[in-house]
Amino acid sequence: GKNLVIFSPTASGKTFCAELAMIKKILNENKKVVYLVPLVALANEKYEEFKSKYFNLGVKVALSVGDYDSSDPWLKNYDLIVCTVEKFDSLIRHKAEWIDDIGLIIVDEIHLLNQPDRGPTLEVVLTIFKKIIPKSQIIALSATIKNAKELAKWLDANTVISEWRPVKLYKGVSYPHKIEFIDRNGYELDENLPLEESIVKNTMNLKKQAMVFVSTRKSAESLAEKLTNIVRLYLSKNERKDLEKLSNQIENVLELPTQQCKRISKCVKGGVAFHHAGLLYLQKKLIEENFRNGLIKVIVATPTLSYGINLPAFRVIIRDIKRYSFGMGAGYIPILDVQQMLGRAGRPAYDNFGEGIILAKNENEAEEIINYYINGEPEDIKSKLALEPILRMHILSLIANNFCNSKKDLRNFFSKTFYAFQYKKISEIDRKVDEILDILFKWKFIEKKEEGLFATKIGKRVSELYIDPLTAHHFIECLSKTNEK
Repeated sequence: GKNLVIFSPTASGKTFCAELAMIKKILNENKKVVYLVPLVALANEKYEEFKSKYFNLGVKVALSVGDYDSSDPWLKNYDLIVCTVEKFDSLIRHKAEWIDDIGLIIVDEIHLLNQPDRGPTLEVVLTIFKKIIPKSQIIALSATIKNAKELAKWLDANTVISEWRPVKLYKGVSYPHKIEFIDRNGYELDENLPLEESIVKNTMNLKKQAMVFVSTRKSAESLAEKLTNIVRLYLSKNERKDLEKLSNQIENVLELPTQQCKRISKCVKGGVAFHHAGLLYLQKKLIEENFRNGLIKVIVATPTLSYGINLPAFRVIIRDIKRYSFGMGAGYIPILDVQQMLGRAGRPAYDNFGEGIILAKNENEAEEIINYYINGEPEDIKSKLALEPILRMHILSLIANNFCNSKKDLRNFFSKTFYAFQYKKISEIDRKVDEILDILFKWKFIEKKEEGLFATKIGKRVSELYIDPLTAHHFIECLSKTNEK
């Protein structure tokens, strides 16, 4: 019944701990459980898994993602609701009537608090949840939290920290013609091939599977195409036949296949797939299923695939340690992200060990990678709540929901966030709150009455539609100019 932050490696059983609490809460206490995830793909996977596992116990499982303009009243008839953080935030905004029946919230991949895009919404949702249902239990899960105890203190939780991993993970680097590991012998590679292709050839010779992480969708597609030249040489006659069928299935998911459908289909025919957010749900599902059953040998993916989806491989290869961020250009990715990706290596029930390999241009860079990424400590999770676009959305939402009806209420709310807990002062947020309130008044999204601050009709609608007030204001301005003409 206590709040918990469970920090342990991939496949060590942390989700199972959460499931035990979940089933107890539903069957013994007749309470609802919400399972929060960062991605729609992960929500779909957990929904299918829990539905098949707990159907015989009479547990009704629901999936709620997308459609931010609905309170989904049908969810009141379900025991276990799997949803994305953004969807749960929108359900709170729409005042879903069943929210008070929640007895447990499970937060998968809690380390995403550290991400500028998703982290602040998760932080606000948890702050609201702690306030509106203070007696509910919170269980937070992650494989990579350095400051787990700080996070636990904010959530008023106990920590469960374990380094036990069911499958040993060897970490190493690869540069032309070699793979070297920290604590075991490595491999010599084919000198006549580019590095990525020589590693994949080595993987095929070991009769194993690999996942390759790259920074962009474009890179994922072009590298997957190159790797088919290697992988197809290792396919058996039956595998070629099965891949031909799978390839046709993937290509014809739509009535009229797009260029991307044809491109992924061609790769799959050669035993390789690319995987990114631009693929259709059914295509991703077919790729994931056929990687799990061993038919697809290599997946080239963007980093989103490292977030919790149960898709382990014997070998994980990180090709790109730099990533482009809007407004900041290319920069080195955090150690935390690299450890998360490497953690996908090693398949329980299939392998005695797994291999995580980071690519380097030469021996000197390989040494730097070992010192920084492999021997280095992951960064602390830091609140990103002070980012202005996020604050705009959430300040309007807090007023629209009558959760905060004055500056004092807003100050009190933000004093309970992880940001305030971590930095011990909220003067920066106070200043930004004042600026944002002035803007929301100017745009006529909020108004002042005797009783305090309230959202106008349009302000409430903007909040319900889950869009940045700045975007909404831009739409309104453009429409006004059109009407003038």
